[in-house]
Amino acid sequence: MGLSTKERDRRHANLREEMEREGLDILVVYGNSGRQGPRTGNLAYVSNFISFSGQQILVFPREGEPVLFVGVENQRIESLRNGWISDTRCEAMTPVPKQACNHLNEITSSNSRIGISSLAIIPVAWHQQLQDQVSAKEWVEAGELIWKLRLVQSEEEVEMSRHAARLGDKVWDHLRDFIREGVTELDMRAEMDRVIIPEGGTENFNMMGLASMAGGGEAPWGYVIPQTDRPIKQGDAVLLEISPRVKGYWNQIVRVLALGEAEEWLVDAHQVVREARDASLEHLGPGKPMVGMVTAMNDVFEKHGYEVWPYGLVHLTGLDLTDYMITPVSEGELEPGMVVTTHPMFNLGPNRQIFWGETYLVTDSGYEPLNTSTDELACL
Repeated sequence: MGLSTKERDRRHANLREEMEREGLDILVVYGNSGRQGPRTGNLAYVSNFISFSGQQILVFPREGEPVLFVGVENQRIESLRNGWISDTRCEAMTPVPKQACNHLNEITSSNSRIGISSLAIIPVAWHQQLQDQVSAKEWVEAGELIWKLRLVQSEEEVEMSRHAARLGDKVWDHLRDFIREGVTELDMRAEMDRVIIPEGGTENFNMMGLASMAGGGEAPWGYVIPQTDRPIKQGDAVLLEISPRVKGYWNQIVRVLALGEAEEWLVDAHQVVREARDASLEHLGPGKPMVGMVTAMNDVFEKHGYEVWPYGLVHLTGLDLTDYMITPVSEGELEPGMVVTTHPMFNLGPNRQIFWGETYLVTDSGYEPLNTSTDELACL
């Protein structure tokens, strides 16, 4: 079950209010199938079209109906099948930016003020073509206008996030039963897909760190990187980043598994990340400063004498895996409806770290764990 037309109308009404406030006549929303930071999800937020290939432009006027321009017919068909933009166009032999320029020249004037989402990801050549070929009073960066609306999820969006979290938990539970000596990293990846896809997951972004525990951990232990055909053997530990996506909405859970008895250094490090998680949760709730979660984690790491890596300890999760990275210099407060991934990590030594995580929903009275899997260090 996808998002409803009621959800569409809510988003479009809020977006047009913001456009009115900013004096924008039109929004040009660029999209592609990549992962290029927290503005990538803006197209999906406005159109409910989850790009699976190529590049697109949505023309969203403050008054009138939006039009989505795509490069090939299968994108047009998918937009009509699952998206919200009934006027989705694909013109043979006409590149997407030219299609958009032609339409914009029909609906704009030299007094039009056009916002673009976003200069952070749109190709320079496309941006230049829009400016050169469309007569407008002003072009302004407007990616943040859409992005800010995304940070607080509606009830329908939260259900997607809950669904993704259930899949993340299910993958972890399955892998604890599946992993044994001789299983390769690629085997583990295949099992993730085997769980996710039949349960409504549209994709997953999963990496892992597999290495020996001997001698304090074989470098680069703990760094999640693309999988290989390396088999797991007794004395190894694997760090699993599990990130399923449902209807565009991501979840992230990170866990550690040892084949055999865990080395003392890993037991100790794992306990520290859980202690840092617990400390951060004391600062998770409506109206609390975002930065409090990061500061609490850093205090725990420093208390134990570990070198801190402050970037990536906490982030908001939604239509982008990282909708917003909370850092030691972040401002703003947490709000009900925000989905927050706690990511305690710290350096264990050269090319070695421990990395861990799970996801929560900020509620009116506190928070709700979306991932409910055990947080124990698994030893097989």
